[in-house]
Amino acid sequence: MGTRGMIVAGASLSLTGRYALQGRQAMHGLRLWEIWVNEGGGLLVGSGEPPRPISLQIYDDRSRIDEARTAVRRLLTEDRVDLLFGPYSSALTLAVAPVADAHGKILWNHGGSSDEIHTQGWQYLIAGPAPASTYFASLPAWLRKVEPGIDGLLVLHAERGTFARQVARGLTDAAEREGFRAVASVPCDLSRVDLSVISDQESDDMPQALVLVGSHHDEIRWIQTREAFPANVRRIAAVSAGLTAFGEAVGALAEGIIGSSQWEPGMVEDVDVGPTGSWVLPRFRQAFGQEPEYPAMQALAMGLVAGECMRRAGSLRDEALREAAAGLDGTTCFGRFRIDEKTGQQIAHRPVLVEWRGGEKKVVWGPSGP
Repeated sequence: MGTRGMIVAGASLSLTGRYALQGRQAMHGLRLWEIWVNEGGGLLVGSGEPPRPISLQIYDDRSRIDEARTAVRRLLTEDRVDLLFGPYSSALTLAVAPVADAHGKILWNHGGSSDEIHTQGWQYLIAGPAPASTYFASLPAWLRKVEPGIDGLLVLHAERGTFARQVARGLTDAAEREGFRAVASVPCDLSRVDLSVISDQESDDMPQALVLVGSHHDEIRWIQTREAFPANVRRIAAVSAGLTAFGEAVGALAEGIIGSSQWEPGMVEDVDVGPTGSWVLPRFRQAFGQEPEYPAMQALAMGLVAGECMRRAGSLRDEALREAAAGLDGTTCFGRFRIDEKTGQQIAHRPVLVEWRGGEKKVVWGPSGP
């Protein structure tokens, strides 16, 4: 545990490998939390005690399940962290959550959004991001508004992993509620661009919206072949289009593509837990020389929530922190935080839809959308 009054926090993050883009952003978010806490004198734990600074230990799990488990065990048994933050991605979160649960240690989950994470009965799991099933749940209603003639929706989602399946499920359920005449969800190997998968779903009288739900790199490969898509594909959406790196990778081909984002600048104005965006944005640029993306804000927010739970509980005991989290309904610079008391799943935060216009992301649905 922490020595000399220091609170030790730790995380297994993907600084290399397939999740490195998001993992490095998450690392920056946690580092910014460390800066904010220590510049402010530390965290309060218990009445009458002085604030305590934090020390952050991060290991690179290289986007691998086995290395994420090894890193988390090391954090728990060697570093004996007071606070344990999860990895990025649903797959890695699912892999390490039972390790944390077996140790009675809360996994502050900033990077795993699959709904299935919270169906396993783990007691020490608290999530900040919105569930995967909500990522594109607003898309069908938005399409009805901007493209009334679209009556068909095709979702191509990765065969492996629970995240893509849950995004697709939430989207198709919403499309059916909106009365779309034709809704298809097709699991496939998105690492291989096969346009016949789209053509097989074509119908002369069915305008289509196409949604890609795969890895960041796989979705980019598909969009790079956009000009060869069937002519009846009038709207395209992709999960990775919520990241600035998507537009940088595909250039002008990003125009008009819809993405899902857990956070965008200016989305949250009224904050009652932690710093406001007016502090976060310039300090993030100063510290890391880049703009924050939503994976960074997710991680920062979980640090802020953990600190607030500490203050409320007056303790570092995980049981007390879990109870405090269950009763917390507050807003960080990332957005609103409230969890299901039993499962720890996030129930208050909601993603926004963004559209690429003129080389920039624009929020088209959400708190700051039209």
